[in-house]
Amino acid sequence: MNIQDMHIAIKQGVDKINSLQADLLLSEEIDIELNKAQTRFINNRLIIRGGQGFEVSQKRIDDLRSLLREYEEGVTFKEQISPTIFVDSFEFPSDYLYLINQRSYVQQNNCEPIAFTIKNPAPVDVNYFLINFDTFALNNNSQLTSSIIAVADPSDLGLGAAFVWNTASLSSLIFPQDVEDYKKALLDPANVEPGFQVYWEKYLDIEKPNHIIVKVDDSVHSWFNWDASITNTTSGTNLVTQIVGVGTTTSGTTTTLNAVDDAANQTSPGRYLSLSAKAYREASAFSSAEWAANKFVQHDDIFTLLNDPFNKTKPSGPLTTIRNNEIDIYTSDIFIIEKVKITYLRKPQRISLSLGQSCELPEHNHQEVVDMTVSSILEAFQDTRYQTNQIEEAKNK
Repeated sequence: MNIQDMHIAIKQGVDKINSLQADLLLSEEIDIELNKAQTRFINNRLIIRGGQGFEVSQKRIDDLRSLLREYEEGVTFKEQISPTIFVDSFEFPSDYLYLINQRSYVQQNNCEPIAFTIKNPAPVDVNYFLINFDTFALNNNSQLTSSIIAVADPSDLGLGAAFVWNTASLSSLIFPQDVEDYKKALLDPANVEPGFQVYWEKYLDIEKPNHIIVKVDDSVHSWFNWDASITNTTSGTNLVTQIVGVGTTTSGTTTTLNAVDDAANQTSPGRYLSLSAKAYREASAFSSAEWAANKFVQHDDIFTLLNDPFNKTKPSGPLTTIRNNEIDIYTSDIFIIEKVKITYLRKPQRISLSLGQSCELPEHNHQEVVDMTVSSILEAFQDTRYQTNQIEEAKNK
């Protein structure tokens, strides 16, 4: 069932015969209810029964299989909290939703204290833009900027110019009802043109609330220039590279926007920054390395367990806690964590008729999501059929 089929099924389910009640529903309103139902569906399938995980039946296994992902990444050194206790951190991927399991790749040296050095990677040279989402992308909350172009010289595009995003992915969206879909489209790597990478609010040591960070590969766009005191050898100009935007209002009026380095809107068209990646520990020598299942611990228990000889962190079961967007892994002086692998449920793509984005859940779940959406809409209409729809929906669980 694609997104068009789901919209038709919802209108059919909500509408009374010849009442045309569903004609009052906008497609954007149906999208909102579909996404709410999709979220409820996922949360309902994660309910733990009798201490068991969500995979208690083949039906539940198949309900969420399309969202299950594995992710493996190295850890960074956070701190040493005692002479023999160390803490490393693992950052969740950007599409993380719910953690299913976690394990660590453990290095040890015959249960003897293991020697290590703290490595600080060489500085990373980063060319980037900072795009203020409100003042530039939304043009001070008046229109969507449908085309965003990096240019060496706004008056002469022949000196170097490139679209940052695929215009087709943005041009069909309308202000203000599509703002959330617009933001999602900007952050979707599939919509970003070659030579650019995008991040929301944070990349390495760059942190800028409500900004899109656009990393520029100057091996692809050699005309990129961040320093007004230097003449770029490709473009022949010393102008700082700028971003130029074209936006369309609801009335169809097109406006050209210039992003300038302005303290008022905090939008930087092009800057250079030398950054250091986070430090990590590297074992000088180890006798064995293998995967071990991590043991999650509540924050109010962690220090008690670390001091308990029978429950302390160990190579066969490192203790972990979760905070913000990271897992903290506690190690002793006899083992080191090189990397962590997690199995998790990722965030589903937002269902949208205007973007042509259908439900990512398996096909057999689509009717259930439609039924939940119909129930929600009928409840909003205070329709007596709501209870009947709830009973029908329960039969599918």
